[in-house]
Amino acid sequence: MESPEINASEEESQAPLSTPRPLDAAAAHLKHTSEQVELAKARYEEAKAAHNNAKIIFEALRDVTQLKALPPESTLCPSCARIPLNTIFGRPWPVPKVRRQRVGDLFQAVERQSWCVLCKFLIDAFQIGAEDQAEKLGAHLKARDSAIYFADDPNSMPWFRRAGLDTALPTCSFVWLQTGMPTTTGLPHICITFEPAEAESRTPSGFARPRQRDALEAFNGAMNYGLLRSWLEKCTSQHGPRCNRNADPQVNELDIMLIDVSNRQLVRRSPEDRFVALSYVWGKGTELRLQSFSNGMQECSATSKTPRHNQQDRSRMPKKLPQTVEDAIAFVQWLGEKYLWVDLYCIDQNNALEMQTQINAMDTIFSSSYVTLINLDGDSADWGLPGVSRPLLQTKQPSVSLNAGRLMATFMYSFWHNHGKSVWDSRSWTLQERLLSPRCIIFAKNSISMACQQEYFHDCLDIDQKNETWLGNDYYRDDGSDIKLDGSEWEFNVYGSLVSVYSGRKLTVEADALNACLGSLNRISQSTGYTFNHGLPVEDILRALLWKPHHDHVLQRRPCFPSWSWLGWMGRAEYCYWIGDMADYKGDPSDAEDIAGGPPPKRRRLQWFGEDSSHPEKAAVVPFPSTNGASHALVLFTTIAQFRLRKLRSHGAPHKHLRSDSQQSKIAVGEHWTLLGPDSNPLRNSTGEHPIFESTDVFFRIRPEISKLLEQQESMGEFVFIHEWRRIRDSQQSNKWCFDMVSALLISRNEDGTATRLASIVLDKEHWRAQKPVAGQVTLV
Repeated sequence: MESPEINASEEESQAPLSTPRPLDAAAAHLKHTSEQVELAKARYEEAKAAHNNAKIIFEALRDVTQLKALPPESTLCPSCARIPLNTIFGRPWPVPKVRRQRVGDLFQAVERQSWCVLCKFLIDAFQIGAEDQAEKLGAHLKARDSAIYFADDPNSMPWFRRAGLDTALPTCSFVWLQTGMPTTTGLPHICITFEPAEAESRTPSGFARPRQRDALEAFNGAMNYGLLRSWLEKCTSQHGPRCNRNADPQVNELDIMLIDVSNRQLVRRSPEDRFVALSYVWGKGTELRLQSFSNGMQECSATSKTPRHNQQDRSRMPKKLPQTVEDAIAFVQWLGEKYLWVDLYCIDQNNALEMQTQINAMDTIFSSSYVTLINLDGDSADWGLPGVSRPLLQTKQPSVSLNAGRLMATFMYSFWHNHGKSVWDSRSWTLQERLLSPRCIIFAKNSISMACQQEYFHDCLDIDQKNETWLGNDYYRDDGSDIKLDGSEWEFNVYGSLVSVYSGRKLTVEADALNACLGSLNRISQSTGYTFNHGLPVEDILRALLWKPHHDHVLQRRPCFPSWSWLGWMGRAEYCYWIGDMADYKGDPSDAEDIAGGPPPKRRRLQWFGEDSSHPEKAAVVPFPSTNGASHALVLFTTIAQFRLRKLRSHGAPHKHLRSDSQQSKIAVGEHWTLLGPDSNPLRNSTGEHPIFESTDVFFRIRPEISKLLEQQESMGEFVFIHEWRRIRDSQQSNKWCFDMVSALLISRNEDGTATRLASIVLDKEHWRAQKPVAGQVTLV
């Protein structure tokens, strides 16, 4: 008989292997418990973060709901209690002169903000300043800069002019919040508005006040879609055909590809399809992404047996799109629109014929869009749209309600210091996209605005269905937003503004200089009937030849275009603006009593040199060939004069002996040259190159390599006559006149007998006659 111990051992050995031992079971239970503890900790941290976020949002909402609650005056520190708010904000507008009233000290406000509501408001207001603005509080603030000021506008302008707005509504009471000495404060950005307590009970619709953003919009910098929708509704319902070109036959005939935002597929546009266009900067890395997309299209095309124009290989969009394109798709979906046009995908970048066809139709594409989305501050296609995937900056609006009334702080980024200086404004292609679009929504890092052909909207101001807002006309705008291309009459100043703004922008491929402005020129041609040859109007070619470098620039040759066109030179070119006003100067000066409020000064008598011979009033141009009007050669029948030249100063050298109020730069831009008279003495340029005529010794400025060319010619210059001006005036404000002036071009002869244009000058007619010009023919290339 077997022993019980042996039987028990056998039974244990025969037990199932899956049954865990007690120690293993305890270890497994401990491990499971540890995992549950870690999971509980993670859930606790998530709940804690959610609680903190909810608390912040709750406090923001509570502040808004309690905005009307007036705190007792006992919550003000003695310094704030003495601020005469009714006196500061009760002055008549506009104020007679700029005033700054000290209302506190930063160090004291920081110490008292825990119990003084006005000190806390002032500190919170300073916090909405941008890092690069003077009002932003720095870590190393000096004691002498700690004073807090309420200041009137330095230019006696309403607050909304800072945003580029103008309206017939009177401005509400406001001041600018500043700190530091007046000489170091800089341009103000933080606007403090005041609403008296007795005015809270009635609707303040009679004044232009900064729009109060809702709590979430101010908290996270989100876009106010309802505000944008009200802009579009007002434009489409109240504005005329200039903003709504759906009835234009060109719109129906437009043959382009579009992105269907519902399924992210490329489709061919039907005549009734309305679409949104996107204007942005490609930036670095976009070419590689485009190449990958194009290679995929080519592979699909190679396996297809259907003709290129019928196949669907272009319908597939990449899975990952640049963030700006993704945001544009999301925005178009919110608008309730179906189609989006983006050049990166809607134009086959590998098909040269299609690209040129689309470039030639660029004016029709953008003028046919329902609205164009402009990414103003994005430096690449991956930057995104502010208010969509990235927050708008400086959207918080601190406020405080006192017994006297309510104060609110709003950050106002200057329109004049952003538009024209942003990344988007620096690119050549983007200018015509702005000018050709009937309406544009402009996404800037600090604000969102909309410009149409009749009105200008900004998110700092609530829309008013009765009152219109438009772009302020403070001064010339470098972004070109004031250029109107659809005038029925030819206006040289419009063309001159286009040349000046466009030529100052950058191109990645210099050969695209004409293509990037072809849409704008086509629009002018459609409106006026004028035709263009290499960017110059054929019907007004003589005046158009008189471009010159901008006074802050010097030009460099662009060899793929003729030298007589500004397209043939890299750098910002411009026209003296009096050239465009010559159509208003008719007859003799004695007949011009209606100009500038009275007759111009008496014409001085010319000093004739030798026997007077007949001289043309302007040069004659051989008609351009009819084939596309694209001749590189320009043949002039004119008179030619030789002048001895002298280089006055090199590039970067000091320009000495200038008056304190001189418009000229104290450091030479380019190499300065002058003309010598028969007595070998330098001549004086009586018109200069600035808005107000100023006599100078400089006749033209050129690059060093061109100076070497003139030096090789023993400093002899050959000039061809273009036009004679009986009188010119610099501006109505100064009313300075010059009489009997001559415009001429400095040329350099080529080996084949043709000539290259080097510079444009204006000089007295007597100096031109003194060189005894002779008739001749010149072929410019």
